[in-house]
Amino acid sequence: MSGHEMQGHTTDHTSVAEGHAHPTPKLYIQIAGILAVITLIEVFVLYLPEMGFEGFRPLLVPAFVILSVVKFFMVVGWYMHLRFDDPMFVRMFGFALLIALTVVTAFIALFHGVYLGL
Repeated sequence: MSGHEMQGHTTDHTSVAEGHAHPTPKLYIQIAGILAVITLIEVFVLYLPEMGFEGFRPLLVPAFVILSVVKFFMVVGWYMHLRFDDPMFVRMFGFALLIALTVVTAFIALFHGVYLGL
């Protein structure tokens, strides 16, 4: 297989991912801006209990999980170009994320009593 074929093209110059235009630099900057806003939201959420919203403390972990999953799919979908690839790759990354979230949740449940002094 030649180097040209390895880059996603066949010898007759037809694209493997037919019908999709490569994202423009402007779109990448917009995605980076959205990711920056999500990061700012995460920082704001972190400081909510310190600003007198103690009732929000139990929601910190779920809020961070949701925001992190959104960021994960944005980075994987746009910067790693999975949005344009075979859906099998999206399922593989989604399954890996599910395994990671399960392990993290298990560790939180396992050590939750340690931090509470139980």
